[in-house]
Amino acid sequence: MQIRNVQVDEDKDILQKKDKASKAKQINWGKHCETGVKALHESLCDETLALWNMNTPEEVWSVMDGVSHCPGLLKSKLLKFLIYKCVGECLVRAPRVLVTVSTSLLELVFAHEHLAIPIADLVQYLQSTHNSIKVAADLISIVLPLLDAESYYLRNAVVTAVMHILMADFRARDKSTTAVDEDGPNDDGPTSSSTSSAQFRPLSRQRRDTLFGVLEDRVHDVNSFARSHVLRCYRDLCEEGAVPLRHIQKLPNIAVERMQDRTSSVRKYSIELLCVLLEHNPYRETLDRQYYEGQKNHLVATFTAKKKAVMEDVEEQLNRRLSGLNVNESQIATNEEEREVELQKLERLLLFHTHALEFIDTLENDAIPLLIQLLGSAAITDVLESIRFFHQAHAFRLHQATQGIRAMLILIWRTDPKIQELVLKTFQSILFYKPQTDLLVAPPQAAQTLLKLLDGCTVSDATCLEQLLGVMKAKELVPQRVIAALWDLCGDNSSCNTIGHSIWLLSMLKTPPRLEVLLEHGLGARVREEHNWLCVRATSHMLQNWNFKDKSLIPDGIEPLVVSLQTFLTMIDETNLDWFDAAQQAIEALFHVCQFPEQPCGDIVATWSTALFPTDEDDHDEAVCSASELSKFVFILGHVAIRMAVYVESLASSVKEARNKLQHDQSKADKEQSSMEDELGLHAEIEAEEDEFLHALTQNDLVGRNLLGAYGPILIRLVANEDGIFDDELIKEASTVALCKFMCISAEFCEKNLPLIFTRLKECQQPSVRSNIVVALGDLSFRFPNLVEPWTSHIYARLRDINVNVRKNTIMVLTHLILNDMVKVKGQVSEIALSLVDEDKRICELAKLFFHELSKRGNNPIYNMLPDTIGRLSTSATLSKKSFQEITKFLLGFIHKDKQTESLVEKLCHRFVTTAEVAHWRDLAYCLANLSLNDKSLKKLVELRKLFKTCLVDDGVFECFQQLVSKAKKFSKAETKETLDELEHVINAIHSGENLDDNENLLDLPHKKPDKVKTPRKAKKGKESTRKQNVPVETENDENAADAMPKRLQRKARKPKKAKEFIDSDDDDDEDNDDEEDDVAGDDEPPTGRSQPGKRKKADAPRAKATHSKKKK
Repeated sequence: MQIRNVQVDEDKDILQKKDKASKAKQINWGKHCETGVKALHESLCDETLALWNMNTPEEVWSVMDGVSHCPGLLKSKLLKFLIYKCVGECLVRAPRVLVTVSTSLLELVFAHEHLAIPIADLVQYLQSTHNSIKVAADLISIVLPLLDAESYYLRNAVVTAVMHILMADFRARDKSTTAVDEDGPNDDGPTSSSTSSAQFRPLSRQRRDTLFGVLEDRVHDVNSFARSHVLRCYRDLCEEGAVPLRHIQKLPNIAVERMQDRTSSVRKYSIELLCVLLEHNPYRETLDRQYYEGQKNHLVATFTAKKKAVMEDVEEQLNRRLSGLNVNESQIATNEEEREVELQKLERLLLFHTHALEFIDTLENDAIPLLIQLLGSAAITDVLESIRFFHQAHAFRLHQATQGIRAMLILIWRTDPKIQELVLKTFQSILFYKPQTDLLVAPPQAAQTLLKLLDGCTVSDATCLEQLLGVMKAKELVPQRVIAALWDLCGDNSSCNTIGHSIWLLSMLKTPPRLEVLLEHGLGARVREEHNWLCVRATSHMLQNWNFKDKSLIPDGIEPLVVSLQTFLTMIDETNLDWFDAAQQAIEALFHVCQFPEQPCGDIVATWSTALFPTDEDDHDEAVCSASELSKFVFILGHVAIRMAVYVESLASSVKEARNKLQHDQSKADKEQSSMEDELGLHAEIEAEEDEFLHALTQNDLVGRNLLGAYGPILIRLVANEDGIFDDELIKEASTVALCKFMCISAEFCEKNLPLIFTRLKECQQPSVRSNIVVALGDLSFRFPNLVEPWTSHIYARLRDINVNVRKNTIMVLTHLILNDMVKVKGQVSEIALSLVDEDKRICELAKLFFHELSKRGNNPIYNMLPDTIGRLSTSATLSKKSFQEITKFLLGFIHKDKQTESLVEKLCHRFVTTAEVAHWRDLAYCLANLSLNDKSLKKLVELRKLFKTCLVDDGVFECFQQLVSKAKKFSKAETKETLDELEHVINAIHSGENLDDNENLLDLPHKKPDKVKTPRKAKKGKESTRKQNVPVETENDENAADAMPKRLQRKARKPKKAKEFIDSDDDDDEDNDDEEDDVAGDDEPPTGRSQPGKRKKADAPRAKATHSKKKK
């Protein structure tokens, strides 16, 4: 019985199933086929090949071909698996049938629709089980045209096939190379010979390059999933080592290009590809640029010398021949061949090192800057993959990887647990483990790695490193032997820089201080002699991190440290600028460790005062202080004053906490007495007296009558510099900062000197002074907001400063003040909007960050200030058209609510009639075109067409309205189509110059049946008053138009639904908008003398309508 009749018999059995009596006659043909195919598979062996002609199992293939024609039989998974095994065994044992199999499979795919998936599964089975890629390789020319298919699944499948063919080609080449190295193939019997004949034959170089070209082209696929798939295939090929050297040179550039893709998955796989390229690079385990440059220079010199020697030998041989001397031709030929081989070898080595340098340059100059930017990406995958790359780059000793490692420090502040965990593991591996191993490095080497990481860090980097080391120490990720190694570096054998950095790292690790080491090496005579203030700053920083609850329990060994700090702070010798930073930390340390810090600080100020301003008349005549000495003195004055104010307030807080704790511990009877005192207000009166005493203390004693207050007039004179005597930049900077610190203490002193500070902010030519004043004004705004508020406009003016640092500090201060509700958002925010197009990219990013954070507020601040901001930007004389469009497009992107869009459309339309400048019309039209308009917004545009009717004459305005319509059509719904057609007709008609009346326009337009609205309550006067109520709201020329209108149209126009709907919805919108709008948008209303189209004045409204409106209100 033939297999093709099985399906017919099976169909007959299905028909017989309806007859219950024929159940015994049913035959399960599927089971019989499974049994037969299984027996056929078991019979396949090397001996059975002799049963067929030319050792070709044609009967097996015919049976398999017959079974595959039956769709019902292929539903059995076991039967399909047995068929796949039979075909696989035939291909392995009789490889000469491969061409027949490939041709038959192709014919079956085109002939039977149901065989597409089974044949695909067969090819996959052959590749995975028997490692036979030959079938796919033979069909690749037919598969490649599928790269133009619309479905990206098909394109991905073709790319996968190409990848497997390239992998098979690499394995075949590797096996052939191994066989040659072993001096010929092994003969292991007939199975081995048949298997070797079935092996994949290596592709030609041209065909292999073509397939790599296919992958390179598919990297630019329009679909992001397809681009990601190609990058994954490249990654797998690199892991396998199947990419030739000349193609590896292209892969870094491809990965760098795709790292700028707009899709995060593509960026992820491009970074993964870079990591794999690093791990499996064909050069060395280290990619040190200096090594390869040295090798290249050596090879160039050797190659040049060899080539020169060859030329000299050739000249010598020519001369001997010309002179008639005998020449050994065979020896000369042998020498020339050897030298040629040697030169070719040198040339290949030189090319290899050149490619290595190009590979390193691509990674360091192109990839690493992009990866540093991706560390700040909002996509978590970008951050995680960038961290992994920098980890590997550091292991391969890429020089620029250090920048990426330092850029990773800021990620310790990210709240995402995945990022924080990976950052901690990465730094633990970098600092304490050998590259790509689980072995700990020696503690001195780990200490040196920490020192290198700290050396060269900026202030922000050092802050991030301190947080990182603190978290690692809390999670016990820092070995104790490393901490001991850092203490060992604080000795006589180390330089002052090494000692300073070691103490600084130990303070970051919150290590308890060793007072003897700090006194001898941190504040010793050697530090003062070398003027290395890093040790003083690090020692002061460690003392500040010393945690203790009661200052009276400080050990006695702290007194020598306090004396050493006083000695340092009273140094009158010439020093460098690092002294100021160290002095600030030293003063902070005194207030942290001293139980009564006013005593040593008072001695310091008195010592400076006596040295600079002697009391004796003879000494007073001879006293002359340098700019450095005066700057140091005023710096100490300012910082001691601000620290004393903080110290007094902390004491007052401590007293209040102690009193509250005492009241809490009272007995029940005392509590009842205390409650009576609370009712009488006795406790409140006590707290008020304490607050008044604290206020008087800070206002009068700190900057008033005492030692610090006595020098206030000197600071004022130094800052004012009316005589031009104090023109030194250091004096200007130090005196300005000190005066601002004095102003933070006393409100009276602040109010008195605010005009002077803002004068210096405007007129001072020194950028550092202006930057410091801006930062100080932020603190003053927090301390005394009512005093600084009238001067806010002067702070905004610094956003247009010529210095980049001043502008950057200004936008940071304003961001802090506005987002913390210390300054109200007013129309001056347009100055911050101008920073969106600043020349400096950092300022642009800060401005974008400000508006992103501002948009998260609940009272819609951007929506409220947007109309006024657009008006101010449009009237700006210094703003270009391109910049205006860039700013407004960014700001309009924060408008998402439909109600806000509708209100903005109305406000912008009303602004058309307030200006006669064509440029302003175009700006307003551009803003309208960039809004996401809904059906109500489009209707409002149609209703308010009179406001922009005259503006549509301009081609620029008309073009913007055309863009508005085309943009709305892309996302329009069925109910919006008629409104869009109406708006488009109105715009085209007005622009073409048609002088059509409003009523005529309405007649020509396709009218849409108005939506059903709530019917207003009927009037009480009966039928006649009801008809009056139904009179529609007319425009200005409605009476004449009604006379000329046919009666049929007049009857239809009598229905008031649309007019009522417009009036009611407009009232509702106004009520809703009043809740959302701020006072800033108050000037957006239309002029009072101009009536709005589509509305009748209140005096013209019917009486019944007025009654209805009154009841509605």
